[in-house]
Formats: sequence, structure tokens, C-alpha cells
Amino acid sequence: MEVQLGKAEKLYRKWSEHIPREAHLQEVTTFLDTYFPGMWKQKLSSHIVVRCSRLAVLADYRPYGEITVPVKGGQRVKGFYIGNLLRAIRVLEELGEEDDEQGC
Repeated sequence: MEVQLGKAEKLYRKWSEHIPREAHLQEVTTFLDTYFPGMWKQKLSSHIVVRCSRLAVLADYRPYGEITVPVKGGQRVKGFYIGNLLRAIRVLEELGEEDDEQGC
């Protein structure tokens, strides 16, 4: 797990500096496992749904606190959706820590 955390942190820093045009699905799932553990599911190979109840209070994520991330060709994620994930992490940081059994 410590290795994954390191990879995810590197991706976060790299993507925060410059959002890529596309990213490999494996990179995105590593990122999600660290920043949204247990809060995402991949629907077949077409898209990933991230659900965080704390985001539900914000208009962009209503009504369930969801972020949908389409997977292009079952292999890649467009940079626009990576940007959405980064923005959600920043919003959660601004909201601060909250004791929640889901961790979000």
C-alpha cells in the first residue's frame, strides 16, 4: 500500500502542475484507490463512478456527491475528467476533515 500511496502522490503533483491530455486507466485507478478509497466503482469498462457524500452539498456534485469519469476505449481517461477529480480533492480539502465511516 505504501508503494501505491507514493505513486498516487506523484500523479497528484504531476497532474496538478499540468493536466495531461489523457491518462492510462491504471494510473487513474491507483489515484482513486488512494484519494477515494472504497468510494468508486467501474461500470463495465465504459466509466467510473466516484461517490462521496460530502460533495453532495455542492451544486456540481448533486444529488449524490458523484463524479462520473468516462473511460475511452476501456483504456484511457481524458484530461478533462482528471481535472474534475483534482478539483473534487481540493474542494474536500477546503471543507476540512470530517469523521465519517466512509472516509469522505
